[in-house]
Amino acid sequence: MRKKQKEKIDDIKLKSGRKAYIKLLSYSTLMLNCLLILVQISLFFIFTKYLEPYSKYFFGGSVALSLVFLIYLVNCPGKNEFKIAWLLPVIVMPLWGIVLYFITNENSGAKYISFRLKKLKKKTHKVLVEETNQKKVKKLYPKTCDIASYLLNKGNFPSYVDSSVKYFSSGESVFKDILENVKKAERFIFIEFFIIEPGKAWNELFEILKQKVKEGVDVRLLYDYLGSVQFSSKKVVNYLNEIGIKTQCFRPFIPVYDTSLNSRDHRKIFDIDSRICYTGGFNITDEYVNYEHPRFNYWKDSAIRISGEACNSFTAMFLQLWFVQNRKVELGEAYIKSFFYKSKGVQENNGVLIPYGDDSYNKEDLAENVYYYLISRAHTYVHIMTPYLVIDNTMLNALYFAANRGVEVSLIVPNKYDHFVTYCVGRRYINLLIKNGVHVYGYQKGFVHAKSFVSDNKRACVGSVNLDYRSFYHHFECGTYIYSNTEIQKIEEDFQNTKKDCIEITLDEYKKIPWIQRVIGYIFRVFAPLL
Repeated sequence: MRKKQKEKIDDIKLKSGRKAYIKLLSYSTLMLNCLLILVQISLFFIFTKYLEPYSKYFFGGSVALSLVFLIYLVNCPGKNEFKIAWLLPVIVMPLWGIVLYFITNENSGAKYISFRLKKLKKKTHKVLVEETNQKKVKKLYPKTCDIASYLLNKGNFPSYVDSSVKYFSSGESVFKDILENVKKAERFIFIEFFIIEPGKAWNELFEILKQKVKEGVDVRLLYDYLGSVQFSSKKVVNYLNEIGIKTQCFRPFIPVYDTSLNSRDHRKIFDIDSRICYTGGFNITDEYVNYEHPRFNYWKDSAIRISGEACNSFTAMFLQLWFVQNRKVELGEAYIKSFFYKSKGVQENNGVLIPYGDDSYNKEDLAENVYYYLISRAHTYVHIMTPYLVIDNTMLNALYFAANRGVEVSLIVPNKYDHFVTYCVGRRYINLLIKNGVHVYGYQKGFVHAKSFVSDNKRACVGSVNLDYRSFYHHFECGTYIYSNTEIQKIEEDFQNTKKDCIEITLDEYKKIPWIQRVIGYIFRVFAPLL
């Protein structure tokens, strides 16, 4: 019976992705947009065709409505780039633009998540901070107190000097290490990813997870509903729960009701007993770990493994989103504390590690500010790897300023695209950067998906955060700020090795980019905050 059920579940996995996309195209935001545009066009046609004497009132009212909305929008808090992105549709079609703006921003589902998440954060972070000694950080590493204080005050993320970190320069190397260490799990395994797809990588992990369940290990799997569409059907979720792998989808898609699809769980967390934890850019698919290459010759990614008390921050982040979805259970302090790891003593010369998370509900641009800090504190160099480059003027000016004050600022970006419009908009930013002294290199070997910052051999950051609006303002993200650790040199070495597979994009090279890509980049830069 179980064998037959498994065969059926494999078939469901392959079909559910198509079903999810059909739903996505049939309902919610698309349906609402079509309806509002249809109403707007109908009103325009009625007034011009049948109510011509009154058309001046219609058009005058539209202008007045747009002006009132403009005044309202200017006085709202937020980035000017987002406001500009909304102005164009409002000017062209006021009814459609204004109604869509308020429905999107007042989404009741998002408000509930915000309310519940705030409560869960308060509980988990209280225990998390109580379990760490921040005076130890100030005493041993006073030069990093500024960023440590910021992440503690604004995000309740403590600093750690009693943990170690290891850098991985590829998805296949980190996945191999995960498979080795997950077999050693004794208490629990928490897995949180944006994308999980059926294939060889999943099958290898799945066999180990089933064995750990039999051994009594608490295995929990959390993945994004839209990111992991092939795993998002109820039958797949029910099957995994039946065999003992506690499984939840983050923000399941609700037709019509859910009009805001931007806030996704983009984190990558693999937590083993809160003693060993992995994060980075990779997902659990064959492409990310280079088992197969359906689109690119090679998938370049990066990740880190953290060992010690710093894993507690990732455990806290996982528990928050797990219980956002599991609404029937309330977290208690003793329960939270039971998952945390306590080290036996300080590990010398490991520097400072500060794991952190960010989301669209905390009213703080935390992930962007960490990157901004790394750029602003650099004296010699800043080296960045990112798959996407769609940034606001604050980040753009920070890169300009660093380059103009003599810092060597270099970025490695893909020379091939996986999302065409986003890629074209990124080309536009590249043109602006190289004109202001920033070096940009296009990765030739395949697709670069790593998200890493390193500066002056002193500071670094590795995590899931892209250089784009989605990561900075919409998604749930995570990363780790690293200071004065020997692995920082390995991050820099990886940058230099990756650069060997790149071509520098000069102004002459930029001119060779097809004109259609440059035109699309110019046009869609207006909508960059919504991409």
